[in-house]
Amino acid sequence: MEESTPTADYTIERIPTADGAEVACKRRANPDGTPVITIHGLASNADLWNLPDVETPDYHYRSLATVMHSGGYDVWLMNLRGHGGPHMLSTPPAQQTDWCVDHFVLYDLPAVVDHVRQVTGRKPFVIGASMGAMTLAGYVQGAVFAGTGGQGGIRADAALARQRQEALAGCVFVEFPAALRWPAALYDDAGRLRWAELGKEFWKPDGSSNYPFELLARWGWLQAILEAAGEVPLNWITGGEFAKPWWHRLPRPLAERAETLERAAVQTMLQLAGTFTGGTNHRADIILGGRRLVLDTMKAGVLGQLAKCVRQRGFISLLGQPDHIYSDHYDLVEVSTLVVHGGRDRIANPDVTRKLFFDRIPALDKHHLLIDELAHGEIEATPLATEKIYPEILDWLDNRNL
Repeated sequence: MEESTPTADYTIERIPTADGAEVACKRRANPDGTPVITIHGLASNADLWNLPDVETPDYHYRSLATVMHSGGYDVWLMNLRGHGGPHMLSTPPAQQTDWCVDHFVLYDLPAVVDHVRQVTGRKPFVIGASMGAMTLAGYVQGAVFAGTGGQGGIRADAALARQRQEALAGCVFVEFPAALRWPAALYDDAGRLRWAELGKEFWKPDGSSNYPFELLARWGWLQAILEAAGEVPLNWITGGEFAKPWWHRLPRPLAERAETLERAAVQTMLQLAGTFTGGTNHRADIILGGRRLVLDTMKAGVLGQLAKCVRQRGFISLLGQPDHIYSDHYDLVEVSTLVVHGGRDRIANPDVTRKLFFDRIPALDKHHLLIDELAHGEIEATPLATEKIYPEILDWLDNRNL
């Protein structure tokens, strides 16, 4: 049964899936508005789209959820299973301890789209970022699990793909890794390490290569540790939804000094993360302003599937046999589509996504937006995105919201 939990400016609705999970959605309602569903990426949750406003002398950040809600849209911020705890946790089925992107494609997003259509009576837009865009790409190609019990595998159903797309107003793919590959690779086609490339531009900050990511994806010992641990729990870093840091109880001079140190530490962490993402535009004030569990747990199954995608240079299933190659079925996508990319993206190379996805989909209404200065993860939570990306997304939605 769907459950709604009222709060000051939103409700949390809990939506059952076909396999027994329960997906939590934060709804910022405009009852007369067209619904928009957002899907978050890896190591984050729905609140990344919904961070509080931050205004400084240098910038004014407003989240995409705020921009869309102010524009009259009915905003549904979904948490994929296992994300959003404790206040907005999407729970897996009983006894399920691990899951992967396939579960998001097969069960989580279909349940949310069906629920939103039933509640609102309208076709929703869907916006997915990074892993969320992968989930959306699997959904619109009609991915289903064919078989029973432990037998079977995932396949793309063309009739279901048409049915799902006809039920949507449009799709926005943000920072979409259509295939986890790069123009410059550290490994050859046979999977052998190219030793001459190992020290060459290893930390290069543009999106043409990502040698650190390729190395991590192929370290078997690292995957064994992850499988044994089951997850990488990042959500402990941020604390409770409304909890204030412990140092707020210190005398004012000490508290101000602690706040400065924390801001500097977070900014340093963001810069280190830029090694993998290419990011340079994140601001600690924005991340610290949203102490609502923005960082979230990474499950071993999800990381294992993404590592498999890197090794096989595509978007590949983890469940069932034989492998389903999602990236071989983009020619089924005919829905109105906007692809949004940053030119510095080191995870989802924009040239790869354009060639393998945007240029291949037969959609008559398709648009590509590239902002050279932005990198992976920056379209969700940076001042530059508020300034340059969100008005473009809102305009695209408005032009199709007839």
